[in-house]
Amino acid sequence: MKRHIEGILWAISLLSLIVAAMTTDRGFLIIIAIVWVLATFIVIPLHFYRAWRRWPEVANKRQYAVWVGFETLATMTLIGLFVYSISSR
Repeated sequence: MKRHIEGILWAISLLSLIVAAMTTDRGFLIIIAIVWVLATFIVIPLHFYRAWRRWPEVANKRQYAVWVGFETLATMTLIGLFVYSISSR
């Protein structure tokens, strides 16, 4: 179970968005939003933590570091833009 927790959290995050798109009940929508936020805020740092921990073991260290660094930077930019768009209203 411990090895698959990241995949389970990604599935919960995606499925909660799908369920939220199909529901009309406001109370249920708030619960789904809380589940989505919790799953996403746990799985994103977990993904990058595991990716950077894997770095010493890979054969092509330079390409791996560039790619994971790009992924990290792009994700941080996306989160920053999301927070900015929410707070600017």
